[in-house]
Amino acid sequence: MLTVTALTNVQNTFSVEQVVTGEVLATISLIISLSMAEVLVESKWWNRWASNTLEICNTPLLVVFAEIVAFKVLLVL
Repeated sequence: MLTVTALTNVQNTFSVEQVVTGEVLATISLIISLSMAEVLVESKWWNRWASNTLEICNTPLLVVFAEIVAFKVLLVL
């Protein structure tokens, strides 16, 4: 049996409002996550598991934040 797969070129367009909302949510999430890490370091619940979990959450948010900053700099230039 021969199976033919059709590939389509689907382009999603995003409005400026959606992009700005995503930027704000990513920034707020990063601030909250980093604040939680700072507060938990001094508590009795801080252990290796908590450290690794917050690191896993913070790393993608830091990458997204760096991309947001780079994009804003490119817009200015």
